Amino acid sequence: MLFIQRFVEFAHAFPEAPAIVDASSELSYGELYKQAQRLVEVIESTSSGSMIGVLMEKSVDYITSVLAIHLSGRTVVSLDRNYPVERLRQMVTSIDLSLCLLNEQEYDELNVMLDQGIRSLRIDKPTAPSADNDSVEIKPETLEEIPAYVVFTSGTTGQPKPVMVPYRSLSTLIDWMLKAPGRAGTTLLYAAQGFDVSFQEIYSALCYGDRLLVITDEQKKDMHELTREMVSAAVTRLFLPTSMLIPFVTFNLHDSQVLDDLQEVICAGEQLKINPVVRQWFKAHPQCQLINHYGPAETHVVMEHRLSSEPEDWPDLPPIGKITQASTAFLLDDHLQPVLQGNIGQLYIAGRSLALGYYGMSAQTAEKFVTHPQTYERMYNTGDICVLNEQALFEYKGRRDRQYKIRGYRVELKEIEIVVADSELVEDCLVVARQFGRTTTLVLYFTAQDRDQDLSMRLHTHLTTRLPDYMLPSFYKKISAIPLTPNGKVDLQKLPEVGGLRSLISTSYVEPHGELETTVCELAACCFGLDRLGANDNFMDVGANSITLISLLAELRYVLAYDFRQTDLFEYPTPRLLCATYQRSLDTTQQGAPTVVPASSRKQRLIAIQRFQEKKGG
Repeated sequence: MLFIQRFVEFAHAFPEAPAIVDASSELSYGELYKQAQRLVEVIESTSSGSMIGVLMEKSVDYITSVLAIHLSGRTVVSLDRNYPVERLRQMVTSIDLSLCLLNEQEYDELNVMLDQGIRSLRIDKPTAPSADNDSVEIKPETLEEIPAYVVFTSGTTGQPKPVMVPYRSLSTLIDWMLKAPGRAGTTLLYAAQGFDVSFQEIYSALCYGDRLLVITDEQKKDMHELTREMVSAAVTRLFLPTSMLIPFVTFNLHDSQVLDDLQEVICAGEQLKINPVVRQWFKAHPQCQLINHYGPAETHVVMEHRLSSEPEDWPDLPPIGKITQASTAFLLDDHLQPVLQGNIGQLYIAGRSLALGYYGMSAQTAEKFVTHPQTYERMYNTGDICVLNEQALFEYKGRRDRQYKIRGYRVELKEIEIVVADSELVEDCLVVARQFGRTTTLVLYFTAQDRDQDLSMRLHTHLTTRLPDYMLPSFYKKISAIPLTPNGKVDLQKLPEVGGLRSLISTSYVEPHGELETTVCELAACCFGLDRLGANDNFMDVGANSITLISLLAELRYVLAYDFRQTDLFEYPTPRLLCATYQRSLDTTQQGAPTVVPASSRKQRLIAIQRFQEKKGG
């Protein structure tokens, strides 16, 4: 059954059941369906095109727009309002977008961004009275091979690649996630617009009677607000980017009973890593199961591994799991021949989960979607290197190309290099992904004629207007030449080290004073992937990003038992400034309170962090 049919059936059967809630409104299934149905009529009277853009903050309006587009049998193109305008323009012009839905918040911005040939529709404006039809006609036989949504992935051409995912693929995923009968739960809409997981969140909830909780991007980035919203709404299921798992559980470890409604944490986006804090949190929350999902945008989720044993027995790097229903996995060599069990091979996926290909990119589609030489099945070459272990579970072992997952998003390093070259500021450049601390960080090496001028800021400004935040390098390094091996390939071993060593930062090192400053400097250095951090080092200048800052907040809360806010790291952006405001707060509200937790606990925590970093090779 098509996913949109499941939603309609439930809305007809249980119209009074709560369906969705955001900061300003709450709708039942019947109300949500009627609201989407009215929007269908407006869309159909406005445009006959198949691809409909949605550019607005996550809200009830956003969900209504997605439902209306699918009820009309068309294709959703979610546009993230946080992307640079130039990036959005690239995305819009790469496909046949006929109409874009927006609300009042986005209207002025959209007029600047969109081409004149694309019509926009304000969904918050009053429309003609609806005929209030009982239902919208859905024709499943004609929709299976129609794109349900388009998501954009990084490409080697310098342009984002539009992946067309059909109704058949998303329906297969939602069928597989069939929920057992029982008490309805609440799913948090965490994923960003345009990220395929968001469609999984929406329909895995609304097709089976769960309530969908919609929060803003600001609430998502603030651990205090995120936790408060989850507790208030009694969230039972959380889809979480893998890069956010450790900060999330670290932040909430002290409050062992706060999230006692949470039953599932589903991670995806990059390789799942387990550390002592993750084990400790799940041991304290035995009602909650950790689930690892795997699948690129071209297949969505095709593997799952549920960590069901005792947390202390979990491996540091869990398997990506077993193949889901209606899909097939092959491990093949360079000649598309199967490898023996226990040997590594390239992972290929076949079955009903496959995307249609890349819109307007027939050559790239033919390169990645190939035919199995024996079974003649259409397969997608994931580019991932895997092995099938003795328990018949697939384990991820890396990649052979220059594609990486950064904060859950796929990034082709070549795309960044092309955008750098377009700046005309450099002669040559190379982007390298390094493991610093807990995150994969991008480093830009470049050569330029002007040996004296520092081009780092100019390059960064150029990139911020063209690339999303997760594709921006954290470090810029001018070098005399890109080192090559005798056969002409880049010699990564000869590239100078960037990041990791405090001595490579241009500002003078100031030693921390006292136990409090030392503790904060140690924690920040660990989170940012540095060997040490000075008391006056600015967090932004040493390569911090949104994920590592959230990690630092979580660590500070764990070690100091104090709730710093995200804004504190920008208002007090050095360890010394942060410690000063922390001490002032203690002097005001808790006379005589210790400045840090007992030394033994603090040292045990830092030792645990250090061991975790050593295991990861950080």
